[in-house]
Amino acid sequence: MEDTADSLEREPEKGTNVEDNAPLVPEGAQVIEVRTAAIPHVVPTLRTIVADIAMRQDFDLDAVEDLRMAVDEACSLLLPASSDGRLTCVFSWNGPRIEVSVSVLADSADHEDDAGLSWQLLTALATTAERTITPENGRYLSRVDLVRESQAADS
Repeated sequence: MEDTADSLEREPEKGTNVEDNAPLVPEGAQVIEVRTAAIPHVVPTLRTIVADIAMRQDFDLDAVEDLRMAVDEACSLLLPASSDGRLTCVFSWNGPRIEVSVSVLADSADHEDDAGLSWQLLTALATTAERTITPENGRYLSRVDLVRESQAADS
């Protein structure tokens, strides 16, 4: 078994640094990043974080609930693909716009079809949704990026 002190002192593998995998964040945005185990038990915490951000940004209650469900769907799409048991969720916001990026490292580029019910629900809940799969040191960085804009931004 590997000594814990030795594993902490080694340089991290390329692709495991926050800076390597982080989504682009708009200038002036506030950011919260959560790196956690890729297990269903953490999804309610991520849902609560996005709901809190949305409420503090004066999103209406329907938009808050849509964001909760969108984060839930994004996690549901990615959790089964995680090959290293980790999930990263980055929340950024600036005014009436909230961006959420959920990502995992996967062994395969083959994931659930983007035409499936989960993806259709996700795209209905967010202003925009995008899924990307990028080769990363013999594995694949699978990411779902969501954007939700407040109705107040349209008026």
